[in-house]
Amino acid sequence: MIKRYSSHILLAFGLCASFIGCQQATDTRSDTKETIRSKQAKSLNNSDTTLVAILEMDSVVSLSDSLPILFKVYNPTTDTLRFTQYHTPFEGFLNNFLTITDEDGKEVSYRGAMAKRVMPPPAETYCLIAPQDHDSVAFSIMKGYQLEKPGHYTIHYNAGNVSGMANGSPIRIQVTE
Repeated sequence: MIKRYSSHILLAFGLCASFIGCQQATDTRSDTKETIRSKQAKSLNNSDTTLVAILEMDSVVSLSDSLPILFKVYNPTTDTLRFTQYHTPFEGFLNNFLTITDEDGKEVSYRGAMAKRVMPPPAETYCLIAPQDHDSVAFSIMKGYQLEKPGHYTIHYNAGNVSGMANGSPIRIQVTE
């Protein structure tokens, strides 16, 4: 019985030591190498072990535009990581992967397809992201969401649990006529 507890204590100690070593390694990075993407990714309180979804869009857009948005998958680590295209704009509007709410908290309706998926995702659905690099795709919010009136909106990626990345920080925009 004592041996079993001893091995659990040793395992816990080893995990703590590994975590502290990883923390120290990430703290020694030079500020000159950090980009806006990495600073935004670090602000998410991730332990720098996962990919991060980053949304970029003009802060003021017009309803007459297509409401273009850029979706980036950023790798803040020193390892090559992968994500599945499932529930991301890399595969188009085949699922509701954004949460868009107005200033009253009312959610904008999704009007795209809702595809069922084979789980686990097949190898061909995965994309690799090199260390400290990103991949991105631009798309129009209007193709998948029913945003019809001016106002202030919050947009957040919501499907990280499927794609294998952190959801990232929400963005706030103003939509004009």
